[in-house]
Amino acid sequence: MRELAWHERQFVALVIGGLPACIIGFFFGLWGNEIGGRELDPGTVLLRGGYCSVFPVILAWIIPRAWIPLALTYAVGFCMGFGFLFSEGLRGLGELIVTPVYWLEGKRIIASPPSNHPDLPWILGLAFWLSGLTSILRRSFRFTAMLRRMEIHPD
Repeated sequence: MRELAWHERQFVALVIGGLPACIIGFFFGLWGNEIGGRELDPGTVLLRGGYCSVFPVILAWIIPRAWIPLALTYAVGFCMGFGFLFSEGLRGLGELIVTPVYWLEGKRIIASPPSNHPDLPWILGLAFWLSGLTSILRRSFRFTAMLRRMEIHPD
């Protein structure tokens, strides 16, 4: 049997782990929505980014070559649990549907109200940055050799 190509590994990872990753993200998002306020407070963003990145970092450590689609579906679930996709996504979908009608009638397009969670892109950015760094370090031979030298042997 031949080895799977990169895109085939990504697809298999998405098919097998996409739904569980989305569900885990949803529950993390529900839990995280209760922490802190909704303003761009650096402490709250770092706290939320820290626990949001736990699952993607574990994925990047376990499967460093196929963590991206699982982390993306996790991010979708996290946004849904955070209340972002349902409320703001449906509002944005409604605006997208009625925009051609406004154009045909010659009306000005109504601007969207500001986001409920302006910290969410920063949280997800921190999570993806940490998981990407983990994936790079996991595949690095120098880092692996350094960890092996640091191991304590009972001899």
